[in-house]
Amino acid sequence: MQVSILRKLTFDRRMVGLALIVAGLALLTFKTWRIINTARSLQSRLSQAQALAQSANRSIDSAQVEALLMGARADVLSLCSDTEPLLWLAPRLGWLPGIGGDVQAVPPLLDMADGLTEAGVIVWKTMSPLISSWSISHQQGDFAAQALAQLDTARPQLDQARSALARAAAARASIQVERLSPRLASPIRKLDDILPLAQVGADLALAAPEALGLNGPRTYLILAQNEDEIRPTGGFISGAGRVTVDHGKITELVFTDNNIDDLSLPFPDAPEPILRYMGAGGRHELWVFRDSNLSPDFPTSARQAAYFYTYSQKIPLHGVIAVDQHFVQMVIASLGPINVAINGSQATLITGDNVIDIMREAWNPPGGKATTEWVVNRKGFVGQLAAAIRSQVENNPGSIAWLAVGRALLQALDERHVLIYATQPDLAAALARQGWDGAIHAVEGDYLMAVDANLGYNKSNAVVASSVNYTVDLGDGNARAALEVNYHHAGVSNEPCRQEVPYGQGITYQSLMNLCYYDYLRIYAPSGAKLLKASQQAIPGGYFLSRQPLDSQAQSLEPEAGKSVFALFFVVKPGQDWQASFSYELPSNIVRQANGDREYTLWIQKQPGKSAIPTFVTVNLPPGATLNAVTPAALAVSEGQVQIKLAMATDTLVRVRFRESNTR
Repeated sequence: MQVSILRKLTFDRRMVGLALIVAGLALLTFKTWRIINTARSLQSRLSQAQALAQSANRSIDSAQVEALLMGARADVLSLCSDTEPLLWLAPRLGWLPGIGGDVQAVPPLLDMADGLTEAGVIVWKTMSPLISSWSISHQQGDFAAQALAQLDTARPQLDQARSALARAAAARASIQVERLSPRLASPIRKLDDILPLAQVGADLALAAPEALGLNGPRTYLILAQNEDEIRPTGGFISGAGRVTVDHGKITELVFTDNNIDDLSLPFPDAPEPILRYMGAGGRHELWVFRDSNLSPDFPTSARQAAYFYTYSQKIPLHGVIAVDQHFVQMVIASLGPINVAINGSQATLITGDNVIDIMREAWNPPGGKATTEWVVNRKGFVGQLAAAIRSQVENNPGSIAWLAVGRALLQALDERHVLIYATQPDLAAALARQGWDGAIHAVEGDYLMAVDANLGYNKSNAVVASSVNYTVDLGDGNARAALEVNYHHAGVSNEPCRQEVPYGQGITYQSLMNLCYYDYLRIYAPSGAKLLKASQQAIPGGYFLSRQPLDSQAQSLEPEAGKSVFALFFVVKPGQDWQASFSYELPSNIVRQANGDREYTLWIQKQPGKSAIPTFVTVNLPPGATLNAVTPAALAVSEGQVQIKLAMATDTLVRVRFRESNTR
């Protein structure tokens, strides 16, 4: 009897255990089904959001955006809740074939999604009333004042959104994207472009009320830079503008040429390159406004330009904005055609396709005769174009494809065709984090920036193309770099090289393009780099205003912005090529330990004002080293060597990870 009871109890326990197992499996199956369906829903919403962003032009479907945001937030919260009991297991499943990296990344991926959707919902709830109130009947200034007031009121919510984005960024930093499957790695890499923009957007929203005059007028200097005569921050300063903003409304916009200096005041001597290579006595031996941008570190040059402007004009400034012709082209292309009366003549239809040609043509003297009136007014088109753009924005805002304008502005900022310096600390910090302030980057590892300055009084950069070859030999001991900067002058001229350009009969902008290219090239390398050898050139005295011949050899200059600097001056004739080569020893800290591997990084910073620069990077690994990873993708990989081809439209980080034979 007792045995029978024991058997029954054992059977009952087994049945209960089996029931619990079945219930657990059912619950797990249900949870898995919920997780899969929620993940699919979230993926669908992300695809819809991407399609909406790509198709949206003049307007935003508020209801659709809100539904996507709220739905995505609900999906993420559901995923977090359903997966919470299982998250402890994810880091232990990296061994799973094919999906181990994906499973390990689930906790930070959910944290990232949680931060992003929380920030998105906060920003939308805060700003959607403004979007709803927008209509073409609003005056732009009234709407801007309303927007600034709303941003100022919403500071606590925007701070909360910024914290959520910071949490998302921290989660992203913990994800090893190289361990993810291609299906998951691809959207994460796309997010790498979006997340920093979202962060800087939150920063700018917080800084905007102060920067745009909510607490009083703010005045900014505009540097009109001409990349046809390249200078370190993007081009020769051919004109100066001033814009004053009060409660989001432009109250003043004026443009003049670059002759803003009050020469009755004392000015310092010009920097050594100008004295040495452009010296002609008189004003050219003074450091004045038009030559203020000799440092490629834009905050440094901007402060100098602002000093000269305020020194002569007695107008305090709150920041400096530098733009080049490419920026103007991008803005016009996004705004659509604009009618401009050039120098009082009949209105001309300006488009993105013709604006640069028209700007060059507008410079030419009427009938080919250079008169005093022409010398004074030859750059007036810039102000006329700016006034036409302002009129379009203020008087007919409903006709503008604002999203297209926003995309154009982002591209111009990323490609360094517009640079912004601000005295407002939080705005300056936001711009610096994105690189939009044009500062020389403070980075670890290797660094390269090739900076040209046209010191020839001409516009030859319009027909000069350049490319870069950079080879680094990591070797067994100290690393060495070999740099080649190649120039091709496509101009046509049989005239001897000369710096003087008399504004006489027959002068045209095109004739200035076909003159010899006088280039002062500086190479910025990591701190501690030592120049070993470089190109040199013997230049006849007749080439210079000073009539003094020059045996031009490379120099090691004083460090700038934490970088070693090498300089070389040379001249390239129309129709000819020139190669500036440098060989230098690199510091030992350009290669570092990284999770048991060795990692070489190279940050290449693009000079503002330039179009994409074909750049070829070759990395020779130490003997016996095994290559593990390369970004961007390698053009070619051979035994111990990696070759990478870059378009260099933007600043680029090269990363090469390898394992040396003695650490395997």
